Amino acid sequence: MYTGGIEVGMPPNEAGMSRNDTDYLHVYNWKKLAELAKDSKNVKVVNNHKIVPMEVAVKNDALFLIPEPKSPHGVDVSPDGEYITVCGKLDTHASVYKWSKIKELIKNKDYAGKDPYGIPILDMKKSLHGQAELGLGPLHNQYSNVDGEVYTSLYVDSQIVKWNYKTLKVLDKVNVHYNVGHLCGMEGKSADPQGKYIISLNKLAIDRFQNVGPLHPQNHQLIDVSGKKMDLLVDMPLPLGEPHQAVAIRAEKLHGHVRYTMGTNSRTDSIHEGKTLAGQERIERKGNKVFVYATMVRSHINPERITVNKGDEVTFYITNLERAQDEAHGFTVDHYNIHASLEPGKTSSIKFTADIEGVFPYYCTEFCSALHLEMMGYLMVKDPNKKYDSTQKKKMQTMSPEQLKAEYDKTVATNAATDAVIQSVVKFLKENKYEKHKVVADLVTDAMDQYGKIPEQKKQADAAVKAGDMEKAILFENMIWQYMVKTADVGIRAKDALVRLIATKQSAAAAAGEKAFGEGGCGGCHVIGKVSSGPDLTGVLQRHGENGEKWVKDFIMNPEKMYTDPYVKGMIDYFNLRMPNQHMDEKETKNIIEYLKWVDQNANLF
Repeated sequence: MYTGGIEVGMPPNEAGMSRNDTDYLHVYNWKKLAELAKDSKNVKVVNNHKIVPMEVAVKNDALFLIPEPKSPHGVDVSPDGEYITVCGKLDTHASVYKWSKIKELIKNKDYAGKDPYGIPILDMKKSLHGQAELGLGPLHNQYSNVDGEVYTSLYVDSQIVKWNYKTLKVLDKVNVHYNVGHLCGMEGKSADPQGKYIISLNKLAIDRFQNVGPLHPQNHQLIDVSGKKMDLLVDMPLPLGEPHQAVAIRAEKLHGHVRYTMGTNSRTDSIHEGKTLAGQERIERKGNKVFVYATMVRSHINPERITVNKGDEVTFYITNLERAQDEAHGFTVDHYNIHASLEPGKTSSIKFTADIEGVFPYYCTEFCSALHLEMMGYLMVKDPNKKYDSTQKKKMQTMSPEQLKAEYDKTVATNAATDAVIQSVVKFLKENKYEKHKVVADLVTDAMDQYGKIPEQKKQADAAVKAGDMEKAILFENMIWQYMVKTADVGIRAKDALVRLIATKQSAAAAAGEKAFGEGGCGGCHVIGKVSSGPDLTGVLQRHGENGEKWVKDFIMNPEKMYTDPYVKGMIDYFNLRMPNQHMDEKETKNIIEYLKWVDQNANLF
């Protein structure tokens, strides 16, 4: 609903897209929709497809909304169909909805309200089984072959988290390198997940491979999930593109071909009548019929702009010019419910009537290159009986001046809180002379480059406030937040790198203890330097007097024997968690204590 416009002094798309919208899970009763579609009075026919209008679906209790976490990244249904998991990258929680609860709410018409289009909204809390706090930037999920277990990618934390969507407990975390988006389990979104392995599809691989120039490979990492603890097995560097959605399927199910002769009609294996080579692209009009001869090659669709009249019959002939055997392209025109898939060398045709007036992007739907998002063009459908004038921008939504002012104040306060975090990181870096360490200094330069863009945005926001344009002011403040998040992401990475460089060198026992701490699952609840799902362990050896080391050793090896200890009971009541027995042996426990000593020696750094 907001498209930015840097050329007219507006922030770019990302600021507008992150505004105060509400994200909804859409719930359809597809069986009821199928029945409704049998009656011609309930449908519109578009391109020979029966379409049930929204108002008909609402009237017949076939369409509902449920609020979701901010910026959701997919809906994942458990193998038994009962639990629905939604993660939002701007929320630290995963929300687990229960299908039986949703059905009961619908049955009883127990609605929390309606959206502006009249669609019933179900109460989020009543629909939820519960929420689990997983970490920063949860995105995508894959299911395990163990009942209740699921794996989720954490983009900002650069981790895979293993947790139980029934008990809502975090079971384990493993670090990846870096910024994982999607992850791929072995048939992990099917009714029969295979378990065994997870592949982490990371967007960055900084410091993971030999530096041979500015371009680093993308990094897939194979993780063994067959045991109690996840085990990172191997890196799989990839030279091209951003790793995105992937699905694993058992090899015996696959029977693949390689490529087509240029211009092949895959339905007949003969040369397609619309075969088009580079330089032959054209648009031909015959009365009210328009024929588009187009080509696709990374990352360009030719032609880029096509103008037709409302009511024209439009035929696209599209040829994939790629010779690489794995460079497929997809093609669709927004709103027209058409799609073509083009393997290398293939020519496909699509036909539709341009019966909707407007401007409609057409684009590649297969992630094909770093410029995939730019692989697009525009179809302009004009009414020949109309004169077209430029229009003023539309308001994203109607808000009262008081609501706009409250939203502005909220955004400014969020920015101030984010800036306070940035300044604390800056203070740490300066106090510890980050400039002496090139790898850290380079990260700080990157962070400050982002931070340096903020004053101009603030100037624009203040000017908008002075002019009384609060909506514009909010958008510029959101742009400031975007730059702050980028600054903080790189700055925290710089801080973590500096800590490792200036901290006291670990003894062999302390290093082994840190490894045991990680592999033993301690990091699932404890984060050194801050309170998380469990208490901060900095200084834990000094909390129990002269026998601190013995107390910690006994607690690690036999925590259940100390649940009634007043101190432990207080921790259990506060965190609503009990320290589990991770079955550490005596050597592992002693090494962990050495690691905690090392932490205390460097407490000022955490």
